[in-house]
Amino acid sequence: MQPRHFMSVVLAATLWGTGGLLGTLLAEHSDVPPASVAMWRMVIAGIVLSVWLAARGALGLGSLDRAAVVRILATGALTAAFEVLYFTGIALAGVGLSTLVTIGSAPAWVALWDWWRHGDRPDGRRVLALVLALGGLGLLLGSSLAAGDRALLGVAVAVVAGSAFAGVTVVNRAPVPGLGAARLTALSFTAGGLLLVPVALVLGWGVPSGAASWGLAAALGVVSTALAYLAFLSGLATVPPFVATVVSLLEPLVAAILGAIVLGERLGWGGVVGGAVLASAVVLLRPQRDEPESIH
Repeated sequence: MQPRHFMSVVLAATLWGTGGLLGTLLAEHSDVPPASVAMWRMVIAGIVLSVWLAARGALGLGSLDRAAVVRILATGALTAAFEVLYFTGIALAGVGLSTLVTIGSAPAWVALWDWWRHGDRPDGRRVLALVLALGGLGLLLGSSLAAGDRALLGVAVAVVAGSAFAGVTVVNRAPVPGLGAARLTALSFTAGGLLLVPVALVLGWGVPSGAASWGLAAALGVVSTALAYLAFLSGLATVPPFVATVVSLLEPLVAAILGAIVLGERLGWGGVVGGAVLASAVVLLRPQRDEPESIH
């Protein structure tokens, strides 16, 4: 596991954390339903990256082989499923509970897959990091946990959302020759965004209105999505999926800090302690001197 790849995953989680703030501000400026938010963020991310690659002559659609096309479609479909399921879980069970279950279950899904498929079990250091991360996440989100009449259904949806995110991580465990992270992100998000168009039409269609709303949507698509996933998929070159999904738990920590700074939301001592514990879990997972560059 190379330090630069580990830091790419940390950067991805940090950029994902800006999505909550941008999504909240977008909701304040324009009435866009959750399914359409998921669609727009994927479409914008895919188109912006594709145009950038095309301008550099690096899009290379004609050079894609079967393995590359399968990886692009799988990544796009899994990411689209994750986005819709996550926002649906929020609608049913609230932001705190849905986030806790969705992001918290992803490392468990990866560990179960590796155990079933490869017979691998995470070592003690990684198990301890997961326990610390989940405990910190629980403290961080404790004040915002909501359990309504539809909470049980929302939790079930969130668990499936966590499996979809784990699927994105596992599928991209090993790179496809000739398909770099930038092309993969650009094409998979374009494909996933197009897949979400009929979903948004059924579950709730909405378009950002005004320059401010489009600016927020662009930031959500480019910063919180395109750059974040580009960093995440790049980091998977040597960072194991289990470690990557645990590090992704930094996302709600960043979101909570931004919410406190920009929106005046209160963290409380529980949130401060939870954030510190969660951050310590990520430090525990950092590359060790005696660790091989790749442990896939």
